[in-house]
Amino acid sequence: MAARRRSAKKAAPRKGGGKKAKPKKAKAAKEPKEVSPGPPIEVVMSIVTGIMMIAALVLVDFAKGKQFGGGMFFKDSYEAPE
Repeated sequence: MAARRRSAKKAAPRKGGGKKAKPKKAKAAKEPKEVSPGPPIEVVMSIVTGIMMIAALVLVDFAKGKQFGGGMFFKDSYEAPE
């Protein structure tokens, strides 16, 4: 069966009658979050520099041990015949 169409009078929304519209609640203003600062850039750069210097020391010692048989850590580890 076909659905019946409502008449224009019934389809129009009612004014003033029926349910009353509730007023919208005002949102409470949120306080901005305080951003705690991280470590200063000088501290971060000093840590990065220290790590880079240790890596450079190990790489130079590795090259010295491989090519010349000396160094602190890689001394005599590459004396095997090639």
